[in-house]
Amino acid sequence: MELHGALVASPGMGHAVPILELGKHLLNHHGFDRVTVFLVTDDVSRSKSLIGKTLMEEDPKFVIRFIPLDVSGQDLSGSLLTKLAEMMRKALPEIKSSVMELEPRPRVFVVDLLGTEALEVAKELGIMRKHVLVTTSAWFLAFTVYMASLDKQTLFKQLSSIGALLIPGCSPVKFERAQDPRKYIRELAESQRIGAEVITADGVFVNTWHSLEQVTIGSFLDPENLGRVMRGVPVYPVGPLVRPAEPGLKHGVLDWLDLQPKESVVYVSFGSGGALTFEQTNELAYGLELTGHRFVWVVRPPAEDDPSASMFDKTKNETEPLDFLPNGFLDRTKDIGLVVRTWAPQEEILAHKSTGGFVTHCGWNSVLESIVNGVPMVAWPLYSEQKMNARMVSGELKIALQINVADGIVKKEVIAEMVKRVMDEEEGKEMRKNVKELKKTAEEALNMTHIPSAYFT
Repeated sequence: MELHGALVASPGMGHAVPILELGKHLLNHHGFDRVTVFLVTDDVSRSKSLIGKTLMEEDPKFVIRFIPLDVSGQDLSGSLLTKLAEMMRKALPEIKSSVMELEPRPRVFVVDLLGTEALEVAKELGIMRKHVLVTTSAWFLAFTVYMASLDKQTLFKQLSSIGALLIPGCSPVKFERAQDPRKYIRELAESQRIGAEVITADGVFVNTWHSLEQVTIGSFLDPENLGRVMRGVPVYPVGPLVRPAEPGLKHGVLDWLDLQPKESVVYVSFGSGGALTFEQTNELAYGLELTGHRFVWVVRPPAEDDPSASMFDKTKNETEPLDFLPNGFLDRTKDIGLVVRTWAPQEEILAHKSTGGFVTHCGWNSVLESIVNGVPMVAWPLYSEQKMNARMVSGELKIALQINVADGIVKKEVIAEMVKRVMDEEEGKEMRKNVKELKKTAEEALNMTHIPSAYFT
């Protein structure tokens, strides 16, 4: 019988890329005859352009389909978590009908963490094996499932009294200050629902590897710690699931990088969804100018109220004037800097020999891409679990410096100091050494399979 897998990703490149890479992994290493990937999106044309031409080429064994979602009348207020969870809820009927139409009927179903309600769809369709792919860290999975295991009173007490969630067998999740859980009722309810649904799956795949999160993965394997919380559901580290750089890709940014000295350029990008305020955008411009370092900066129009605004922005912005930047900035930095509107080939930039540092929002995709290319970071988290990621890369892994965003606007002097410390000083050299060591472990992990060979048969 033909082994066919159906994979579903929630909106955003941070979910699409790992799902697509997992699909390729199942075809190449686990005996799958066919994989169909469904990408839920509110903008099909934008999703196609971000995925790239190589993945959109016709391949009967690896099929990509889009589930378009009209969110024009939808309430997209609240956090990114509640927005995406609501979007996936709205997509459930289309997910069900799309999977039903597949021939042969899939025997394996995988959905990312924000689409766990679709596990019930797979059950209704009689699909034999149902799985969740965690597109972020094992630590975030630990946070999610442990939070779901607590009653409301215990959870609220931990958040409000000590400002941390104490997770068995791994690092606690600390907040900047004690939280008032009543302000986050929707977010906590969605998070607990997701955590409870994860343990209804047959298995969980996580976009990480042992050397990156040894302690947390160990806790999942320990029946006295997170293994107890998972109730026997196995957890498999399958990362790093990142898109490899495309050899020979032609792009103006790469041509410019070819002319720069080795490890001399700072790459600045806040992902496909990140946005800064007008004031913060200007402080960042002045800060980059103050460093005197070469830079490539992917610029998006400012957003005043929502740091994830760019994820739902349907304007292309490639031709809009950059009049939100400081007066004369482009002229003053034209010999050392390159400002790119909206999008640049991130994987290829990070893989380029001229790139020496990365100012990043710490989306998990970006963190992994930085690690697999051996590039130290300035961690500047904006939303969702990015603060957890920033703490991990700066505090535990020692491959980044974290900017303190709790005090509001990050001033140009702070930005310049952070960049110089990573690019010029001894601590930056130590971070570069650490991340290059982690790069080796990532390469080793890519050449291994962490799912048992007979698991899907």
